[in-house]
Amino acid sequence: MSKQSKRAIKGQDASEGNSFLSATPITGSANSNATSEATPSVSMTEALLKSISAAVAEEGKRILLSVNESFGKLEAKVDNMMKRIDDIAVTTAALATRQAEAETRISHLEDGIAPIKKHLDSLLITNKELRDKVIELECRQRRKNIRILNLKESTEGNDPTVFFEAFIPKLLQLPVTTIPIDRAHRGFGIPEDGRPRAVVLKLQRSRDVAMVMSAVKRQGNPQHEGRTLRLVPDTPPEVRAARRAFNTVCAELIKLDIRFRMAYPAILSFKANGGQKSFKDPNKAEAFLSSLT
Repeated sequence: MSKQSKRAIKGQDASEGNSFLSATPITGSANSNATSEATPSVSMTEALLKSISAAVAEEGKRILLSVNESFGKLEAKVDNMMKRIDDIAVTTAALATRQAEAETRISHLEDGIAPIKKHLDSLLITNKELRDKVIELECRQRRKNIRILNLKESTEGNDPTVFFEAFIPKLLQLPVTTIPIDRAHRGFGIPEDGRPRAVVLKLQRSRDVAMVMSAVKRQGNPQHEGRTLRLVPDTPPEVRAARRAFNTVCAELIKLDIRFRMAYPAILSFKANGGQKSFKDPNKAEAFLSSLT
């Protein structure tokens, strides 16, 4: 209830004792006051609505401005990403082109390498065959040669050929007084660590070589001036290296009390499991012995 209405009611209460006043004028006055009070209320509502509308509009503008700024930043980021994607696409295209060129070149190289590899394999086979033939020829040339190891330097004097023709039969107690020798010389180089250089003898006859080696096998390594001498066949370095590769296997065969022989150029043969075994590869021979134990 408004303040004016309250005042109208109070006026009515005050005039109840006055007989000269009627109720009708009082009622008309109250209606007039109510009408005058309603008009300001509508104006306040309209003002409030305008204020709210203005505030909403202002907030809408602010939000729109913020959205526009956000979209602007997003568009800048998208543009930057698109630029980077374009750069990546260009780089990828360049890499694809280079890859295609590389694959083409590799394909051409492979096509060219295939016949070269085939030719190289053929050359390797031929080289091995020729190398084996050279070693075989060198072995044949050395068949009449004997190497004497651990003989003191200068023992042979100034004429080693004459010296060894009489020295070998006497050393091994052979049934002959001399053995014909074509050449006799020390190994090349300078003695190292006090060890004497090997002596190489080239005998004239194969039967003399067989006689000397049989005597060494029968008597063992001879002694001379407190030194143990070794007389061995003169084989090429390649053959000696191939035979030394069997040293471990030969030591194991000796432990197992298995007799063996080394055939030319480096083939180890022995009997095992009731049959004859031959090995050119020391690894395979060692594996076989491991299976026995």
